[in-house]
Amino acid sequence: MSERAQNPAAAQAKSPGRRAAAYWFSDGLPEAVFGLAYLTWGVLGMAWSLRLAGRWSRTAGVAASLAFFLLWAFDRKALDWLKARLTYPRTGYVRPPAEPKPPLPGENLSIMNAPPYDENVTWFRLATVFVFWQVQMLVDMFRQPWGVPVLMTAAAVVVYVLSRSEARPYSGWTVLPIAVAGVASAWLRMPADSRLYLPILIGGAWLLARGTWTMVHYLRAHPRPAAVEATSHE
Repeated sequence: MSERAQNPAAAQAKSPGRRAAAYWFSDGLPEAVFGLAYLTWGVLGMAWSLRLAGRWSRTAGVAASLAFFLLWAFDRKALDWLKARLTYPRTGYVRPPAEPKPPLPGENLSIMNAPPYDENVTWFRLATVFVFWQVQMLVDMFRQPWGVPVLMTAAAVVVYVLSRSEARPYSGWTVLPIAVAGVASAWLRMPADSRLYLPILIGGAWLLARGTWTMVHYLRAHPRPAAVEATSHE
């Protein structure tokens, strides 16, 4: 039996589309940028809920939430701008992955008329980033002491399961800090309104830590060509 038949995941990773999708995350920027946006929103929202800095904290919290929604709407353009200055000079340009599009209502596809399947796709925004946003809404809905610990543990499981089909899936150890932080939050004493921001605080810190760690390793492994030339002449 061939390796492709024995290990479908390995075969998927070897396809050009999946390699291109994995490349988009190789520098850690998608995780770091969304993580920083979540963390900023969560910190300012927490300050607002604790009545710190008066009306300025409210204004800053609203501004941070609006900034996150703008990032959600234009993340490809923002990340492409950053990558053009950090990633592409080191490892070259590859077309950013698209989000998979389901068939249109009433559209009949067959082997004869089906468009070619592009494997350069990712569910990162919906399968990872959106999960923490959804947990925040659920915590607001239930407002129970067990809300954050239980829901953040569930979030860790959901992120792990949904990433199985991604070009760069998360391991169980990778998502474990999400659950641990959620359980540890049970010992924090804070108003119920403040707890609403814990999911995006935890999710933001986790994404930023993941992205920063990946970015450090990427920069070490791929110095700029000018740096390589300067080293060779010395």
